Amino acid sequence: MKRIPTILLLVSAVLLPLLTSCSRDQSRRDQTVSVEDDDPEMVAAIAKARDTLPKFWQALEQRSRGESDFALKVKITDQNRTEHFWATNIERKDGKITGTIDNDPNIVQQVKLGEGIQINEADISDWFYLRGENMVGNYTLRVLFKQMPPEEVDRYKKILAEPD
Repeated sequence: MKRIPTILLLVSAVLLPLLTSCSRDQSRRDQTVSVEDDDPEMVAAIAKARDTLPKFWQALEQRSRGESDFALKVKITDQNRTEHFWATNIERKDGKITGTIDNDPNIVQQVKLGEGIQINEADISDWFYLRGENMVGNYTLRVLFKQMPPEEVDRYKKILAEPD
């Protein structure tokens, strides 16, 4: 029987510090969840994030409503293992996208926390930014609500927003 590979998603890597203003303690930041790569809800969330990516780029370029803290979730694969990382410090210039890895790896070894990377747009699986008190985007997080403590879900639901 062929085993379906799992995808590790870093749930609270950049979210908890932004929401709770707590220190960026690595043990608290890197909470991972394994999800089968063919999970229908996750596939749909990634598709929605990719479909709405132009709204992310527009907000990044214009920042007309106080948008900040832009992040992309990026798929990185090595030796047939896949892990999704949040990348921050996003720049899009001259046809290239760059960012900084914001998580310690759990299974892939080709990147490390704080490393600058070039991002292939095809490897983007999610995105978010902050607009005031709201977090816009972050579609893959919503799929994970069923695995999270109810008080954490309530906290996120109060701030999650759709792009305009």
